[in-house]
Amino acid sequence: MNHFFGIGRLTRDAELKVIANGTPCVNFSICINKVWKKDGERQEKPNFFNCTIWGKYGESMHKYLTKGKQIGIEGELSQNTWTDNGGGNHSAVVIIVNEISLLSSPKGKDESGPAEPPPPKNKNGGSPGADDIPF
Repeated sequence: MNHFFGIGRLTRDAELKVIANGTPCVNFSICINKVWKKDGERQEKPNFFNCTIWGKYGESMHKYLTKGKQIGIEGELSQNTWTDNGGGNHSAVVIIVNEISLLSSPKGKDESGPAEPPPPKNKNGGSPGADDIPF
């Protein structure tokens, strides 16, 4: 089973790109804090995760994904491997996001302004279609 759920804050504004075959791709990073108590004191460790949303769902969500916003994500883990120009092998795990829940604005921002319309739901039942993922 490969299923990921997490709640965190965006570390930067999401970036929208369109790859060579015309498929939209949105990349962003979130910080999810691990919290525990040690000797009665609250401990916290930040964990950073790179995320990608493919297709029209990502394109429609792009404008809502701004630095500091708290979101919940559901998706799957994908391991990317590559070889650099010097012949070194590299690997990175990315979360392929299927569904996003917008939870709050960045800390310290006033939320009393006009309400944004709700973001669209993923029309594919939470999972991108096979045609949306270019590999």
